[in-house]
Amino acid sequence: MAHFDLSLYETVAQRLVRWWETYPNGRIITSIHHYDGSTVIMRAECFNNEDKLISTGYAEETFGSSNVNKTSYIENCETSCIGRAISNSCIGHTGERASSTEMEKVNRINSAPKTDSHGSASPKQIAFLKSLVRGKGWDDTQALEYIHRLLQVDDVILETLTSGQATVVIDGLKK
Repeated sequence: MAHFDLSLYETVAQRLVRWWETYPNGRIITSIHHYDGSTVIMRAECFNNEDKLISTGYAEETFGSSNVNKTSYIENCETSCIGRAISNSCIGHTGERASSTEMEKVNRINSAPKTDSHGSASPKQIAFLKSLVRGKGWDDTQALEYIHRLLQVDDVILETLTSGQATVVIDGLKK
């Protein structure tokens, strides 16, 4: 996998400096759109000096997916959504659209060892799967019945799914 040259990307801090220079009377509001204890999705709204909404941005982070996300994944997510919202605004960005923080994440993911479909489901897959199950309002029994019916097996539980099985179940739950 290719690694990206991070020097071509701005930091969110650089974008914030430009934002406050351009909009000293503006404001940025962040809000959580999804939180389940392991994954957070946040939205930032950027308002200009006339208090008019001029851009938004979203970000998603998962607990433990990087060193910083072991202690500060919500804060990291907030910073990312602010960077995206500023990038989406009329003052945009210099260089590439994504922030250097976002591209560090891409480099980290591209460097992570890949598992085949027969390996165990990753903790991230299990956490996401549990989040989707909770979102449907299902209890453990309903989730297990769905998994057995979907995979046409009766000898697995959530924690024994393979990576490939977890992907199938996640895709099914998203529908």
